[in-house]
Amino acid sequence: MSYEAATDLDAAPAGAAPVSAFGRFVDGLNALGSAVIGLVMVLMCADVLLRNLANRPIDGVAELVATSIVVIVFLQLPATLRHGRMSRADLFIDPFIARRPRAGKRLRSLFSAVGVFACGVIAYATWPMLNKAWSGDEFLGVEGVFTFPVWPMRAVVVLGAALAAVQYALLAAQDWAEAARQGEARHD
Repeated sequence: MSYEAATDLDAAPAGAAPVSAFGRFVDGLNALGSAVIGLVMVLMCADVLLRNLANRPIDGVAELVATSIVVIVFLQLPATLRHGRMSRADLFIDPFIARRPRAGKRLRSLFSAVGVFACGVIAYATWPMLNKAWSGDEFLGVEGVFTFPVWPMRAVVVLGAALAAVQYALLAAQDWAEAARQGEARHD
């Protein structure tokens, strides 16, 4: 899916992103991230109500919310990229693509290649931490009050970063192919 089709909500058809097993999986993770947001909101509201009305706060809410933010980001990152919703500075690249479409798409392909590298580094660097958390029974929280295992969060970071790297690679390949087609059309 191109970036342009995803930036104008009125102009984009309902299913602008190509349908594939990868796309469905990424969108499913996005929906799961949205469900986690809802659960965090309910948990926070329940904690505030219980804290103020019954003087009985829910143990571990701060730790769960902090961990949930990381989980939400990495669950939703691949879909954010897939649907062209990643925050970016359009000040340079969009006018450049309008003036020089072939060079602009090649440059954007290079930016996506940097995204592949960055997300790959995140997944690679998190993998040993996931192994350590899994094998060492690493927990977060206050012992004796509330604890939970760290490995699910680390697993989501590895999965989300790896899928984001794949999505960046797909975007890079798409932009490179579109630039090549524009070059062929110019020579015809």
